[in-house]
Amino acid sequence: GLGVARQRKAIVKGLQASVSEFSEDVVGTNPKDVMDILLLSQYFDTLSTVGANSLILEHDPSTVANLQRQVGESFMTSSKAKDLLS
Repeated sequence: GLGVARQRKAIVKGLQASVSEFSEDVVGTNPKDVMDILLLSQYFDTLSTVGANSLILEHDPSTVANLQRQVGESFMTSSKAKDLLS
């Protein structure tokens, strides 16, 4: 439990640093752009890992956008729940 929590915390810190650096280094981008790129790359990694040949997943732009919205909403919901419990 504690080791996994520390690992996740370290991952989040690294992600925050990467998003900030990318946003500062690439003119015209913002953190949301970076997170969109990250989500899309994670989606394609998942397709590759699961094996897109044996599992048919829609991956047109509207489906990926819908997935992004759903993931974002779930993060916001979990964040609000965490705030309520604090």
